[in-house]
Amino acid sequence: MPVTRRALDEGELSMSAVRVLVGAHDADPETFAGAEAQLVDTARIHSISDLQRVTCYWRQRVERDRAFEGDDALRERRRLHASMTLSGTVRVDGDLDPETGETLLTALGAVLDAEARSPHEDDHRTPAQRRADALGEICRPWLDRSDRPSVAGERPHLMLTVDARTLQGMAEGTSELDHTGPIDPEAARRLACDASVMRVVMCGRSEPLDVGRRTPVVAPAIRRGVIVRDRRCRFPGCDRPHPSCDAHHITDWAEGGPTALGNLVFLCRRHHRLVHRPQGFRLELQDGRPVFRRPDGSILSDGPADSPALEDRAPP
Repeated sequence: MPVTRRALDEGELSMSAVRVLVGAHDADPETFAGAEAQLVDTARIHSISDLQRVTCYWRQRVERDRAFEGDDALRERRRLHASMTLSGTVRVDGDLDPETGETLLTALGAVLDAEARSPHEDDHRTPAQRRADALGEICRPWLDRSDRPSVAGERPHLMLTVDARTLQGMAEGTSELDHTGPIDPEAARRLACDASVMRVVMCGRSEPLDVGRRTPVVAPAIRRGVIVRDRRCRFPGCDRPHPSCDAHHITDWAEGGPTALGNLVFLCRRHHRLVHRPQGFRLELQDGRPVFRRPDGSILSDGPADSPALEDRAPP
C-alpha cells in the first residue's frame, strides 16, 4: 500500500483512516492496488465514519464485479469464537454479517440506553465493561424463557456446584460453574440467592449417596409477591424492571434467613453483584426498611420516601 504509506508518513492520514483502508485492501488486494490513490484521496477529505461507508460500498462493487453475491460473500466470513482462558475468563472474538451485527448493536444499545436513563454516582465502569454486562443481560432472558429446548431432559441453565459449608461462609471448598470452572465463593452465594437447588449427599470426594429433587429457593408464588411489591430494582436510583432482577435475601438463606417477603428485595444483576462484593455496598433492615450503605458506612438514598418498610409495600 505505497500511496497509503506515503500519505501516513506525510501526516495526511490518521491511523484510524489507515485501518479502514487496510480492511478494504484485505478484501481484494489486486483490485485495491488500482483504486488506492482514489481511496486515499477520499480518506483525506472524509470523516472516519464516512470513509467506512465509502469503502463498504467499494467492497460491494468489487464483489459484484467478481460475480459474487455481496450479501452471501459477507455471510461467508461470519465467525464467532468463545473460549476459556487460563485466568478463568471467557474470550469472545468474531465477525458478524451486517444483519446479525446490526441486531447485536441494537440489542446492546437498548440495554445501555436503559441504564443511561438512571445513571448512578458510584458507577465507574468503562464503556467496554458496560457492553460486556449488557451482553449478559441479553442472554439471560433467552435462558429464562419457558419454550427453550431441553438438553438431557433439562432446560438450559447455569450449573453451579458448591459445598454446603462454602455456601454458608464457613469454609472454602468446591465452588465451580459447569463451563468456566472455579469462581469466588461470594459469587456462588450471590447466584444461590435466586436459584433452584438440588441437594447431593456425598461419601468422600466422588461417591454420591443421595440426590434430592430440584427445588427453587424463591417459590413462584413468593416471587410474584415481590414483583407486586417492588416492581423494579430497589437499589436507590435504579429503575431496572423486575424481569432483569434477582430476589436477594437480606439475611442469606444459607445462614438461616427466611425466604419470605420481609427478607427479600429485588436487585438488578449489577447491583446484586455490588451488594455481594466484599467491602462493597451493604444492605440491612432498619425498622423493616431496606437501607443501603456505601463501603464507608454512609447511607445511600434518593430521598426519605425511597425505601418504605417492606411490610408496608407487601401485596394483599
